[in-house]
Amino acid sequence: MSAGLAALPATTLIERFRAREASPVELIDELAERIGVMEPTINAFTTPALERARAAAARAQAEYRPGGAPRALEGLPLAVKDLIDTAGIRTTYGSRMFADHVPGADAAIVAAARDAGAIVIGKTSTHEFAWGITSDNPHFGACRNPWRTEYVPGGSSGGSAAALAAFEAPLALGTDTGGSVRIPAGFCGVVGFKPSRGRLGTDGIFPLAPSLDHAGVLARTPADAALLFGALAGEPPIVRAALAGLRVGLMPSFGAPRPTPEVAAACESAARVLEQAGASICETSFSLREPLMDTFAAIQGPEVVRTHSDRGLYPARRDEYGPDVRARLDAAAKVGPDRYAEAQERRREVEAEATRLFREVDVLLGPVASGPPALIGAESVELDGIDVPFRDVVMPHMVLANLAGLPSCVMRGGIDALGLPIGVQLTLANGEDWLTLALAAALFENDPVLQSAAPDPT
Repeated sequence: MSAGLAALPATTLIERFRAREASPVELIDELAERIGVMEPTINAFTTPALERARAAAARAQAEYRPGGAPRALEGLPLAVKDLIDTAGIRTTYGSRMFADHVPGADAAIVAAARDAGAIVIGKTSTHEFAWGITSDNPHFGACRNPWRTEYVPGGSSGGSAAALAAFEAPLALGTDTGGSVRIPAGFCGVVGFKPSRGRLGTDGIFPLAPSLDHAGVLARTPADAALLFGALAGEPPIVRAALAGLRVGLMPSFGAPRPTPEVAAACESAARVLEQAGASICETSFSLREPLMDTFAAIQGPEVVRTHSDRGLYPARRDEYGPDVRARLDAAAKVGPDRYAEAQERRREVEAEATRLFREVDVLLGPVASGPPALIGAESVELDGIDVPFRDVVMPHMVLANLAGLPSCVMRGGIDALGLPIGVQLTLANGEDWLTLALAAALFENDPVLQSAAPDPT
């Protein structure tokens, strides 16, 4: 099935709308047809909302006529993670406990997107309560990677990333507590941006671990991610930056398995592009008293338990959880308050060490994962002939940005021998959100691998 308008970047769609060479209604109709073809296989959407979207598109189309006043996102379709409240559209949080839940109000970021003219086209698949990195949901089925459907798209914002990769939407919203925007962006070959802590509000988003939670954006280009982030933040997008003199540090491994040669090559290629544009590449060190993942887990787990306990869900409705999330809750419930307090102290050390590091470098470059995504239903991937737990392959690369609240952007850095995308990640100092996106755009523009089109999943 030809993608047509559906494959165009959001920035190009806006140009086409303004020139009246295409219309929001035409785009919604094309997406509706495409979703109808793709969804039986991909399962990126939990709840499509296409009839409502077409009515909104007709209103948006009128703003592109003479005398209209189109807003920043006028007429652009937006897929929204099913953890984020949408007024009048079912929002399940990935749980059968909320299978019939229809919020009365939008989450803050959805309201901001609508105020900027975006059109919500549906809710996208997520891991149950966002606590997982596969988007293999026992209640609503597995979301599949459009590049190779026997593999997971990553999670927990897997549906948002898969919808973008399958050309079912040009823009999407997600959340990121331990990589949940960036992981699926990397595995699906799209752009995922987690801003600095608190940069986008989380009101109206079901919390996972409140002190680690971030709202984030997904798109197919850094310029599109900047367009969406700018609309949510109420600021004009900035997508240009000079690379001359930039100090690029290589992200510490934080105990992750050694990356596959293909992953290492993708990171080396990105480093070469930055270096050729005037940046300098340098080694980095990060001093910690305990492994980063131990600190992260000792904070995340108790906060999840507290969230679900406060809402009367756990342990009261323990049997209604899927087996993986139930097991994580049971394990986290055993973490005592002293360990949680100790982990928060370690976290302050992590933040201080990150501040020190960003006096020596301007940006950290690293992989999204040490290897490929897992097969659906598998708990491990093979690296160097050894089965390694999937979480160990991915999570050590992710959690620094959540613990320290750093802005981080992921994009495609290559394609592996399986035909799956390889994600690379840029992480900057707290508050450097626009520079993060600008550097991602500069890397994208300078690297032909990143600019090559994804294959049509059909």
